[in-house]
Amino acid sequence: MPRLDEHGRCTEEKAVLVRQLRKASRTLVQAYVLHVFWFAAMCITAGMQWHKDGVEAAVLLTLVTVPFVLFYTVRVHKLCRSIDPAAATVGWVPLLITTFVLSPFESGLIPPAKNLFAARRILRAYANVDH
Repeated sequence: MPRLDEHGRCTEEKAVLVRQLRKASRTLVQAYVLHVFWFAAMCITAGMQWHKDGVEAAVLLTLVTVPFVLFYTVRVHKLCRSIDPAAATVGWVPLLITTFVLSPFESGLIPPAKNLFAARRILRAYANVDH
């Protein structure tokens, strides 16, 4: 639950963090959608057995989106934990383990979605904070 001041309002520090979380979540959604698009394109080109150069280009374009998704995943994680220390988010260590155990492609799909769901829950709790 949101921590409120004596007047029933969100503290200014929390309000700043909520605004930052709102912006970081929006940016993560944009990076995530782009990553999912290129991931799907990569799967389609590989599945249709397109020319080798087409598959390589799709893999490269998908890999280019991974650092942005991972960066904003961790950014959202840190902001969520700053607001709610018990938030169920994915940080650097699980993200790196996922990246090395599975692949960069999978680490750009599941952990960001988990952090976006946690951010949505927090943003709903602080919905009264001005945009």
